[in-house]
Amino acid sequence: MRMMVKTAMLFIALFLALAPAGAWAYSYGDANTEDVAETFKLVVSDLGKTPADWTGAEAAHKERREEIASHFGEEVAATLDANFRSRDADVTIANYKAILIMNLDRRFDNAIQSITDYTQAKLLLAKARATYEALVPYAEAKLSKSELDGLSADFDAALEAIGNPGLFGVGKKEADGQALQTAVNQVYGALKPLFPYAPGEAAGGAKDPDAAVQAAEPDTIDGTKEHAAMERENKTNPAITVGVIAGIVVIGGGAVFWARRKGLL
Repeated sequence: MRMMVKTAMLFIALFLALAPAGAWAYSYGDANTEDVAETFKLVVSDLGKTPADWTGAEAAHKERREEIASHFGEEVAATLDANFRSRDADVTIANYKAILIMNLDRRFDNAIQSITDYTQAKLLLAKARATYEALVPYAEAKLSKSELDGLSADFDAALEAIGNPGLFGVGKKEADGQALQTAVNQVYGALKPLFPYAPGEAAGGAKDPDAAVQAAEPDTIDGTKEHAAMERENKTNPAITVGVIAGIVVIGGGAVFWARRKGLL
């Protein structure tokens, strides 16, 4: 009986130690990629061809249009539609860069709102950083190396600000909401003026186009803006979870077998 208890306790300890913190929540996709940024890269690549591949670029845009409308407003999506119809590559790419600024606002704002949920906040900051990385090649022509290094440091400061739950309380660090807000606004405030959004006739048809632009690109991020939830944002990925459990069972079983062979159990 004692051996069975020891075996069970060892297995549970191995299970808890080996299970990644994010295996049980928000385990969808790659944290280091952002769908909107990946679409932007496809659009830029297709429109940079000679001649420009408008069919490919527009197909990539249509894959992302519903998400753009959901998160940034129908006026923004309609403006991009008009950009594609006009076949003006420069304007289309410029507005897609502005979409990435809007996405930074979304990810940063939600990170501030999720500061009590370390796993979610960390994921949102990773998505924001992936968005930022897509803009870096264009920001390099407008900002100095020291300024870009400063923005990278701001991302590190934001990650530091969300704290750390630690392992069984060891190494726990409380989150600092004010520090997070300061760090993300330094990134957002430096980049927003570089990539302005230009509403077209579609947005101009609204009662107050300036209000539509402000809603899409606020001056500061304070964590109070409501954003449409992503379909998978609050769900786990069953395949990843099952895979993690299976791996832990195999490793844990092997460890128990080895311990028994060595007479430790």
